[in-house]
Amino acid sequence: MEGVLIFDQSNDLIYQNFNDAMRAKMSRHAIDLGLMEDDKRDSRKDLDANVLIQIFSPLVASQRIMMCQFDNAYTSVQMENNLNLVFDEFLGYLFIEISNKEVDQVRREIGVCICLLKHICGPNLHIIKNDTKKSHLLTNLITTYRRLYMANQGILVEAIEQLLVNADVKNTVVSALQGATEKLKQDPHSQRSHSIMFVGNKFLSLYSSKQAQELSPADMLFLNIFCQTLDRGEHSKRIESHVVFLQGCVGQTTSGCIPHIVHVSKLFDDVFLVLLIEHGNIALSGNLYDVFFALQKIQNMQMQMDVENLRPAFDSLETYVKHTMDSLKKLKHNTTEADEAVRNFTLRWENLRKRYVEYFKNSDGALIVTIESNMPMFVDATKEVFKLLCGECSTLEHGLQRVSDIADMVEGRLTEVFNFLQVKSQKNFSMGSYPFQKYTLINRNNGRIVAPGLDHEHPDDVLKERIWSMVELSRTYLHKGHTSMIWKDTTFSYGYFLWFEDVNGTALNPKELPDSTTSSSKPSTIAGILAGDYYHRMIEQGFPRSAPSKIRCYELFCVHIGLVTPTNVLEHCRRLSVTINDVTGCVGNPIDLL
Repeated sequence: MEGVLIFDQSNDLIYQNFNDAMRAKMSRHAIDLGLMEDDKRDSRKDLDANVLIQIFSPLVASQRIMMCQFDNAYTSVQMENNLNLVFDEFLGYLFIEISNKEVDQVRREIGVCICLLKHICGPNLHIIKNDTKKSHLLTNLITTYRRLYMANQGILVEAIEQLLVNADVKNTVVSALQGATEKLKQDPHSQRSHSIMFVGNKFLSLYSSKQAQELSPADMLFLNIFCQTLDRGEHSKRIESHVVFLQGCVGQTTSGCIPHIVHVSKLFDDVFLVLLIEHGNIALSGNLYDVFFALQKIQNMQMQMDVENLRPAFDSLETYVKHTMDSLKKLKHNTTEADEAVRNFTLRWENLRKRYVEYFKNSDGALIVTIESNMPMFVDATKEVFKLLCGECSTLEHGLQRVSDIADMVEGRLTEVFNFLQVKSQKNFSMGSYPFQKYTLINRNNGRIVAPGLDHEHPDDVLKERIWSMVELSRTYLHKGHTSMIWKDTTFSYGYFLWFEDVNGTALNPKELPDSTTSSSKPSTIAGILAGDYYHRMIEQGFPRSAPSKIRCYELFCVHIGLVTPTNVLEHCRRLSVTINDVTGCVGNPIDLL
């Protein structure tokens, strides 16, 4: 049983997603409480939002009090029948997941849910309540993630497998993607674009125009999940088009919220062409993104009566609003509706700003009530500006013919290598001469994997089950600050290693690493990249005086059949890293694991 609920700042339910078992359980509970009549129960439909609000309102209200007044919110609640509730918060929205899975796994899922919602809605999460298309897309994305997590090693470790091909095939693919990008640039609104090719759940190649913002590993993983979600097993090149919000690489001035129009076309079986076009003014979307966060921060301080830090929070909000105003002045609005939204945004801000200035001048606590009564109107104005100028695109349908022509061109260029790509998608990488039963090497800087495939083995395979448990155990110790581990059971020997290198391949020792056991609050991120880039955080904390872009981070998981000595495990891992580097160029010099 599992389900996801999202409540807004007013404790109104804006999204629900229950599987059949959980929906039936909630229906029975509502009937027992007298909130729903038995004869009106329909197991195929979502439960009435008002019924769910009444069921969960005590828990939601308690969570809000713990979060706002005591800054000590619940992280999880364990109930009878092995049922767990896990909580998370983003921009004032409360996420609750109910599941009979382990708490750590549920916590990861709810973090992924937030990530998926951010990618399809940006910071304007409330749109999910009334936008049926986005609501269904989120439900399908969550379903796809859960399915892939149990079967795909890339989703398990939150990275994407690199499809390894020879130089001739690579050149053919890159040439086709370059041609697609050049054709996109013939439209003046598509100058900043990317052409990407996935083969099943594996990444093949990417070609970007010079002006385009670099994509992050989390963006690439999201796009692959997106393709797997849209794939319904059809052979026709039916094109799916959506507006998504990618985060870009950390360090870019516009990173965080970059609107894109994404067109997905299925060329052959398991071969997907993804055309990404940067949409709208990315400076405006980035500034509005900052405004949403600044608003949430200042609202939390007001609820916690944190008067000392209120002025700095207001100064930050004022700065971000000013940057937004500057971006709006440079933007030409094509509709009366957009002009009205911008005018309303400006007026609401001036009204709110005056209230804050008056409060800071007189220190009259009663003015906080006036501020709080004006705040929702400014928040709504901010949402409307973001929706009209960053979240909507009138050219989605108009560009379909052009995208279809580009897909036909790419398909024609790849016809000769199609059979080869199909074979490689099933058997990508093999090093049978090594004494490993299984290994997975991950470059955490680009989020790519080198590993033998497991995707098509039987789901009840013993080795597969042990690999999944190995990854979970290694994450538990990684959260405690341990980067190297070797252990055994009755059948296999396991090894996990995480290490850092500079750009020349020289091993580096971090100053310190995040340790969740020394903090009274939950860690801000968990090992992975979807619920926050844990590895970037490790680099920042471990090498505070170095630019993160100059530090390389790698992870290696390995399984030996039988009981192998730790010395042999280390030696095999060193040899493996050298061989993989010779074959793929994915790793630097031989690693100093311990």
